[in-house]
Amino acid sequence: MSHNRNRALRRAAETRAAVGLDTLRDRMPITVASIGGQQSLTMALDAEARGYANSAVAYRCVAAIADNGASVPLAVRGPDGEEIGGHPVAHLFNKRPNPLMSARVFKSLLLQQLELAGQAFVWLDRGETGVGDVTEMHLVFDQVDVIVDRPLAQRPTTANVIGFMIRRGDGTQVPVLPEELLWLRYPHPWDPLGCLAPWKAARHAVDMDAFAREWQRSSYANGAGATGVVYLGDMNENEYNQVKAGWRSQMQGPANAGRTLLVRSAPGGGGQGGGKGIGFERLTFTPEEMEYLESRMANAAEVMLAFGVPHDYLAAGTTYENRSAARSTLWSDTIAPKLEVIGSEIDLRMLPSDSEEAAFDLSTVAALQEAQDSVANRTRASVYSDTLMIDEARAELGYDALPGGIGQNTLTPYRALFAPVQGAAGADEARSWDADFSRIPPTAPDVGALVERAVEAALSRLLGGPSPAADAGQTPRRAELTRADDTPSSPPLADITAAYDDLEPGGRRAVQALAREQQTRVLRDFDRLMKRPERSAAWLGEVRTEACALAREDQVRLAPPDPDEVPAARLTDMDVAAGPDGWEQRIKVGEIFDPRYWRRRTGEVLRPWVERVWQRGGTDIVGSFDLDEPTVADALRDRVDELAGQVTATTEQVLRSQLLAHGIAEGESVPELRARIQQVFANLGDYRATMIARTETVGGYSQASFLAALDAGATTKTWLATDDKRTRPTHRSASGSTAAMNKRFPLTKSRWPADPTAPASQSIQCRCALTFQFETEES
Repeated sequence: MSHNRNRALRRAAETRAAVGLDTLRDRMPITVASIGGQQSLTMALDAEARGYANSAVAYRCVAAIADNGASVPLAVRGPDGEEIGGHPVAHLFNKRPNPLMSARVFKSLLLQQLELAGQAFVWLDRGETGVGDVTEMHLVFDQVDVIVDRPLAQRPTTANVIGFMIRRGDGTQVPVLPEELLWLRYPHPWDPLGCLAPWKAARHAVDMDAFAREWQRSSYANGAGATGVVYLGDMNENEYNQVKAGWRSQMQGPANAGRTLLVRSAPGGGGQGGGKGIGFERLTFTPEEMEYLESRMANAAEVMLAFGVPHDYLAAGTTYENRSAARSTLWSDTIAPKLEVIGSEIDLRMLPSDSEEAAFDLSTVAALQEAQDSVANRTRASVYSDTLMIDEARAELGYDALPGGIGQNTLTPYRALFAPVQGAAGADEARSWDADFSRIPPTAPDVGALVERAVEAALSRLLGGPSPAADAGQTPRRAELTRADDTPSSPPLADITAAYDDLEPGGRRAVQALAREQQTRVLRDFDRLMKRPERSAAWLGEVRTEACALAREDQVRLAPPDPDEVPAARLTDMDVAAGPDGWEQRIKVGEIFDPRYWRRRTGEVLRPWVERVWQRGGTDIVGSFDLDEPTVADALRDRVDELAGQVTATTEQVLRSQLLAHGIAEGESVPELRARIQQVFANLGDYRATMIARTETVGGYSQASFLAALDAGATTKTWLATDDKRTRPTHRSASGSTAAMNKRFPLTKSRWPADPTAPASQSIQCRCALTFQFETEES
């Protein structure tokens, strides 16, 4: 089969007769010839392209694409996406294509041919059979005929290619099988066997630039243009010749360009002196000549546009930022797509197996890292806005999904289910808490509990008594606890804990509703502000100026709040700025966040839930506990106002901190600032919502219990801690200790669990409880 094909190729070459050459040369960089019953498509590299280096702009464009593209390695990956180390195809393109040429030079020449001819041919040495593994690769610099087995009128495609004929300069004709030649080309939109060369689009501008350069060269070669004419007035021929001879040595040639030219006045007058005196006339370029010279800049821009090279990449005098942006554009818009075309052809022709995939690895290209950072920032913003699920975001960044399907959630429910919960402080007094893994669902059912309940059921049947269901769940909790009488007493710890669990979800929902409302309104006001160019520019400019000034003064610090210094409602896991008094007024957030309005609105949103917590805490001590009783009503009002103020102040402070960080950061865009603002409310609806709800549930319940017990005549109070690994050491040590009703517990620095006046390190997400001792009546 191979022998017959080679013989057909040789016969086709011997009987070749050109047909339709003129009509097709302008359409594609190959000529077409009819060979008996077969067709031959002959590569005809544009002769003008061989002189492209005469254009400095075209040369630099081709060099920029070829030299940069040649630096990218080819990677062959397996079905799992992992790179296959030491793959022979990757070795050919990255290490040694042949003994005579390095991989860098090989790829550079390959890209140069593609830019100038639109196609390139690579001979693949597969041994004598022509079908073995590729051991070497050689670029073909000679004329190549593409042989097809279908008439041109039937529009042959690559499926009709039966071979190639390489016509060497010494007249040797080398027939080549399709498997032995890698044909790379930039595809033609209307011709399945054609190609488009960027040089074609640039050639007209290069020609126009050459004409301009030739005009300029001829001008200088002829001594340049005269800047003025001196009319010498009336004189005879001998006098004129003497004057001209005297000035010739000083006025002729390029060295004298720009000097004044002496001429004899025309008979009958001529000079400004009417032919009787010496006159001067200024000469300059015509407007047409000036426009022609200016066209050189336009021609250069057109050449760069044709090759896809940004102007700021080659132009002198550009700033570092402009050149950096141009470099990224060159890679993302020009070089990367071209390498993808080449890589896909290599994958198709040299790696026919579906289990292997070849592509150029762009991960090490420094110019693309900024774009990758932008992708990461956009992905992060989408995650914080609950738009992308965790696994979707990881896939966007090239990471595998989280195990067990736990990444099939957006951020808020993911954190609510799986994120660590701050619990007991570390023993080294560091600002850290043990993680709470109790909310992570087990990967398998709790078989031990099922077996235990089954054993209990079997024993009950044998020994008599009620038989518990083997799969029974927990006993449903009561929505509210009520008392049948007004006899004051403290409920057991289990009931108090059950009350906490019932009340906490309502608080979380209330804070999350507040977060959604604030996010909607603040982002709406931000977007409206950004649509006003003058006002937004002034605001952003002031933020940046003040932020940079504060950074230079080095007095303000961005860090998470210290839980030993702030109450629980002021705590957040985001960085908060802290500094000397007065710095807050320099970073203004009033354009997007009105603290007075939001303090009032926060109280309105949270008050119904706080009232429910207080009602539950008071009635668990005395059934007649009344929220409208003046002392209780005043304390409740003060607590709601204080809580609303603390939550609003924290949100405002975090917003101001994000503006400060944005102002200090270099090159952040308006969308990135918007993502920062959005993150503040995502945090409020997630981490802070859980923290506020859990802390205020315990604090409000305990304060109401304290007021009810105090009114009922309690004399002392006892601290009870939940004894598990999350319990703080100080709370565990305080468990069982008793204090007077008007005293604090020394170890916890608290009047009751989750006391809002205690440091956050002692009150945040506390799960302890109080019991009370009452006076006994004398009989």
